[in-house]
Amino acid sequence: QDKKHKRDGLNDSEVQRVIERLDDIGTGNKATRLRGIFCLLALQGLRQVEITRLDVKDVDLVAKRAFILGKGRDDKEAVDLHPQTVEAIRRYMKAYKVKDGALFTSASNNHVRGRLTTRAVRGMVKELLTGLGIDKTTHGFRHYFTTTLVKQFKGNLLEVSQYTRHHSLEMLQVYYDRVKKEADL
Repeated sequence: QDKKHKRDGLNDSEVQRVIERLDDIGTGNKATRLRGIFCLLALQGLRQVEITRLDVKDVDLVAKRAFILGKGRDDKEAVDLHPQTVEAIRRYMKAYKVKDGALFTSASNNHVRGRLTTRAVRGMVKELLTGLGIDKTTHGFRHYFTTTLVKQFKGNLLEVSQYTRHHSLEMLQVYYDRVKKEADL
């Protein structure tokens, strides 16, 4: 198996099942936070650590933009936000009364109002995926996002790299090869 990707990402039908489950779980605070995280994972392709590093000041809902401190980066990069992501984050911030500091905070009794950890993000997503019988990881959403872009931009990896913030085209080539192989089969 390819050493660069040990696990497969989610596919369209699995993401659709996640969306349906999120629609079914209601509008409580926990569901609202999970929707915000889901949108950042699936519609923006953010890594778990990028989500946990987000501060309120990094998100401009009017301009529909977020400033992300990416993996191995010293400076934050501007990322345009999908309209559904903007709405999900707006609802989350209102429900949790988030005005400054970390965008996503912990609800754990041991770490109340502290910054949400990557472990907590993985736990929430794992619970959601396991409940749907989907044996994938949180990072699988990033694979889904990147694969979708490779298909949408017909293999133009330079274009895709602008949205995924990958350091090298070599990693994107892995996605392209998988998409091409799937199409060939």
